[in-house]
Amino acid sequence: MPNKSDVLWPDALLLAALFLLFALLPALSGLLEYQRELIRQGELWRLFSAHFVHLNLAHALLNAAGVLLLAWVFPRELRRGEWWALVLLAPVVISAGLWWKQPGLAGYAGFSGVLHGLLYLAVVRMWPAFPRLAALLMLLLAGRQLWEQTAAYDPDYLRGLIGGAVMPDAHLFGAGCGLVLGLASLCRERARRRLGRPEAAGL
Repeated sequence: MPNKSDVLWPDALLLAALFLLFALLPALSGLLEYQRELIRQGELWRLFSAHFVHLNLAHALLNAAGVLLLAWVFPRELRRGEWWALVLLAPVVISAGLWWKQPGLAGYAGFSGVLHGLLYLAVVRMWPAFPRLAALLMLLLAGRQLWEQTAAYDPDYLRGLIGGAVMPDAHLFGAGCGLVLGLASLCRERARRRLGRPEAAGL
């Protein structure tokens, strides 16, 4: 069982409640979403806050369910410190990636890129205990990531539900954050073992 300090249900519920609150306050969401022109004018907070607001209530519910599912499925792999490090860092990295790779993207909102980061982080953290399962999951995730970058992927398949297109590049940059943080975590643990230091929870 994970340490009590690493139980993520309160953190996951907090994020889920935040998503739903913002979804019920569309005027507030408009002040927080990624809008390239307004960011260009100096509203830099949107680079971070855009990932905690959504296009509609259904969109918010999907990502809230994703957050809760990750906390339930990966209670050992997702440690609180690393969870929050990714939740706080990935939004800025993803927005910077979208700004660079998608210069024609006028607006964006949603947590799915960060969710991809958390999923990749969990799978990397799973590797020492369950290498075959982790390898299989990583192969499936990488395959889907590659598919999303091809013309065969339809980014509008959820438009009728969430009110907009899926943004594969947000998933791509989020996944990169999760991979880097997960690998850094494993390297840190290996270094601790070599030095004979006890393992610390989280960051």
